[in-house]
Amino acid sequence: MSATTRSDIRHVFTAFGGARCEVIACDANGDDASAVIADTYAFERRLTRFDAQSELSRFNAAAGTRISVSPLLAELLRVCVDAYDLSDGLVNAACLPALIAAGYDRTITETRRHPANRTPTTRRPDVPALPSVLEVGATWARVATGCAIDLGGVGKGWLADRLCERFDNAAINLGGDVRTRGTGPNGTGWNIALCTGRVVTVRDAGIATSGTSARRWHGGHHLIDPRTGRPAQTDITAISVIADTALRAEILAKGACLLGTDAADSWLQTRGGAGREIIRAAANLAATERARQSACANEGAAKLSIGPDDLLAATTGRVM
Repeated sequence: MSATTRSDIRHVFTAFGGARCEVIACDANGDDASAVIADTYAFERRLTRFDAQSELSRFNAAAGTRISVSPLLAELLRVCVDAYDLSDGLVNAACLPALIAAGYDRTITETRRHPANRTPTTRRPDVPALPSVLEVGATWARVATGCAIDLGGVGKGWLADRLCERFDNAAINLGGDVRTRGTGPNGTGWNIALCTGRVVTVRDAGIATSGTSARRWHGGHHLIDPRTGRPAQTDITAISVIADTALRAEILAKGACLLGTDAADSWLQTRGGAGREIIRAAANLAATERARQSACANEGAAKLSIGPDDLLAATTGRVM
């Protein structure tokens, strides 16, 4: 961090297709926050699948060929393999062809405005086991012919961790993937509102929310079940998971959401999930939003309110 005048800072910005993001840091300066925002935008430009010139898109376009990749993309591809292993294959970065077949072939705003003309009988591509189609070296990588990679929430969770590690006492929210460090603005921790509106106090932790309600369009949603190649059929509308890092929380939240409520708890317990909150499909989201607003009414501490991919608008209390 720079040696300029330091204080508590908070900046809210949008990234990753319009998701609300924020950085709150204690004993920091404006340059520190500006660097977080700039690096978030640079990360998005480099690794978006919606720009044919991004490094990720060029990598996917070269499927079948071993090509040179940046250290950043190589690291994230390895992270995707780790996520696959941790989740027993439920978090599978090779789901991109299935995601496109489901209708998510443009940004979510464009998809909602002009849904793809697909019928329910359209055959969905099988989602292959990621380790069987992806090879990653120190400076090179190759994805098998006919396959493509989507970094998705794994990339956001990884980035939230890296950005937060620049500070001793901060919270970073990247569209619902949250990482906290330190004791918060009041010395008691960071107050985080989960998808149900319940507030938890954490220090060094990661929190992520997954669900099926945010990135939804007529006929589908973005959460692909790799076991079927189709948008997930699950009784969980939203689930928030607490873990030691944002990346781990993101992986566990998505996997648990795909499994459904009957299997989620035991699956999370064996993988280091420290806590969870679930909104089931029958829940009234309007009532949940009112509960969230009530939980965040106290302005005595910073509160990051997380919803599935920012389904519930993030609200941050005053940093003191």
